[in-house]
Amino acid sequence: MKNINFPSIEEFTSAIGKDSESPELKMIFSKLEITEKDLNRLTVKGYRVWSNGEAGLQLNLENIDFMNRLSRPRNKGPWILTNIIFWNHLIKTKKKETMLCYKEPLPYRLDFLMSREKVRETLSAPLGNPKIFGLSDNVDLWVSETFELRVNYAGEKGIRCISLGIIVDRSVM
Repeated sequence: MKNINFPSIEEFTSAIGKDSESPELKMIFSKLEITEKDLNRLTVKGYRVWSNGEAGLQLNLENIDFMNRLSRPRNKGPWILTNIIFWNHLIKTKKKETMLCYKEPLPYRLDFLMSREKVRETLSAPLGNPKIFGLSDNVDLWVSETFELRVNYAGEKGIRCISLGIIVDRSVM
């Protein structure tokens, strides 16, 4: 893996909800040495993703027209950073198993080795109690003033991923 100059958590959080023309997201792209051309198209119109599985990092972006709910999104950008995902996952091949995880500092000094109880204890003072959701109640969600923090658990295997994203109004869901 090439040596990546990862943005700090503060730099990541300042770019959440910003578009690809903003100084904040341009700085993220610059540090990761990527451009809009590196954003992979998904089968769902209006979405792009950049990921580096080996580094355990993924950026999810939405087209600004799609975010503004325009009836005819152009699907060209600018792109809004909606989620940053820090992965902790196991890759299995016929020859070996490899644990790929984000190795840089995580938000609120979280650690992939923490138990669910320890994560909740760590986040209770700054963010309160989590909302619990997911198909099997496997996701804890906290909402700060500027972003959402989600911790997705893989049962006995511990934390699957930690993500930071735009605040979603779930009252209409």
